[in-house]
Amino acid sequence: MTAGTHIAGAVLTAAILRGAGVDVGFPEAMVCLVGSLLADIDTTTSGVGKFARPLSGWVETRFGHRTVTHSLLFCLLLGLILWPLEHFQPASYWAFLWGYLSHLLLDTFNVNGVPLLWPARVQFWFFPARSMRIKYGSPAESVVALICLGLGFGLWFIGQDGFDTTFRRLVASPETAVIDYLKMRDKSEVWADLSGFNSQTQEDMNGRYLIVEALGRNGVLVEDASGQSYAVSKFGQVVAYHIRAYSGEAIQKAEYRVDISGRTVGELLSSLPKAKRLHLSGTLELSSLPPLPPPPVGTTARVRKTPRQGWLELQAARPDDLIPLERLFIVSGSAVVRAEFSPGASVPAWTARAPKARLRPNSINIPNLPSEAGILVKRGDQVTAGQILARYVNDAQLAVLERQAKQKRQGAEEIRAAARIGERRFRVERSKLEGLLSAAQRKVKTLEFLVSRDAEPRIKLEEVRGVVKALEGEQTRLILDFTSQGAAQENRARALEGEAVGVDAQLEGVKEKQLVRSPFTGEVGDVRMGAATASGVSVEVVLISQEP
Repeated sequence: MTAGTHIAGAVLTAAILRGAGVDVGFPEAMVCLVGSLLADIDTTTSGVGKFARPLSGWVETRFGHRTVTHSLLFCLLLGLILWPLEHFQPASYWAFLWGYLSHLLLDTFNVNGVPLLWPARVQFWFFPARSMRIKYGSPAESVVALICLGLGFGLWFIGQDGFDTTFRRLVASPETAVIDYLKMRDKSEVWADLSGFNSQTQEDMNGRYLIVEALGRNGVLVEDASGQSYAVSKFGQVVAYHIRAYSGEAIQKAEYRVDISGRTVGELLSSLPKAKRLHLSGTLELSSLPPLPPPPVGTTARVRKTPRQGWLELQAARPDDLIPLERLFIVSGSAVVRAEFSPGASVPAWTARAPKARLRPNSINIPNLPSEAGILVKRGDQVTAGQILARYVNDAQLAVLERQAKQKRQGAEEIRAAARIGERRFRVERSKLEGLLSAAQRKVKTLEFLVSRDAEPRIKLEEVRGVVKALEGEQTRLILDFTSQGAAQENRARALEGEAVGVDAQLEGVKEKQLVRSPFTGEVGDVRMGAATASGVSVEVVLISQEP
């Protein structure tokens, strides 16, 4: 066969290799072409023989044309010599060998045949009848070359993603889309041309969607331009009439399997690697589980509850899908984080950041709370030990005690007010008595002088002295009555004030009994309302605190 025919054979071989899954590009195609011509190094009349003189002359003289270099033994020897290349450039290695074998195969079409088992002289032909074999440089060889060239260019484009993928695109079922997605996802984005029907919205769905996850073997999860997701399968939410997977922009993909227990969702999100696109799949148990909003009708939720109490399932969830849960504590769970990076970007060796401190959820039960209005904290609040979480509201009991304390203090004040009035009266009466006593004492002194001069009778002096003594007695009685009454009033006032203080202490005790204080310091993970009864509603406050 001529060099042109072998080049056409190399084009067909490269196209077949590409369709079979070998990573054949332009460099590998050139290597295949070189391999397809190398067998003719055993003659100086060939193009490669002219280029490789004097080696080609020596081989031709020593062995002859179509001998050693056209054998499987020589091909095997080349494979062993070039074996180190398979570790560094496997595509080039196999392209070269298959190009070399294409030369031997095409030469079996020739009338002279090929000694594939050299040094045995047995010749091999593709066609058993000599009349069917092709002569060197004949029009029939040109037809073979054109057929090889045409098939090569056709298969080159058909087998761009592999012949198997081309076949699956003809089938265009969700099952074949799953296979193509798993085949392509590590090297590029995977897009789906979808023609289907949304069974929930009763609308047709046609267009191109990004495939983000395989749903087992029978369907895929796709995402539209707005980020809404849809489950596509043969009998699922979106019924696929036809779905074909195609590779998109090249990416670098990294997959991390991490234990995410012992931290909050926010800590997990903050530790995620910076990537072009992130998806999380797995299950996790949360310390509390608030109601999740339903996804828009016709779409698929990426974060959803499981039958197990307190557990969530993540299916290709984006970080934005988890932001509403960022304050919640992850009791246990694991996840697969798939990160996509731009080509050439540095791919970090990431693990989920360990929590700054080991945390644990603490449940505080508040039974029979009269009203939900008594709850004083909400999810996300920071709470210190001793801080009030809720109050059992009973204002009537507090009002009775406050009224008793007020009445007793008012009674004490009224007694002291009466004591002040009595003191003013006492001072007036005492002042009056002191004036009378002072006048009587002066009169006694005057009479004593007059009696000593016999100017007044002594009996008159004794009478005045009796008046002085009577006034002194009245003064003593007044003082005794005032001090006795004042002491009694003061004692009564103090007793009432003491009783008021006692009522105040009782009031504070009742107030404290109405308050529910936190025994821990931490963050409120959730406030769960229990069943309401005639006695009130039971409340559970989940507090995330550091372990001592």
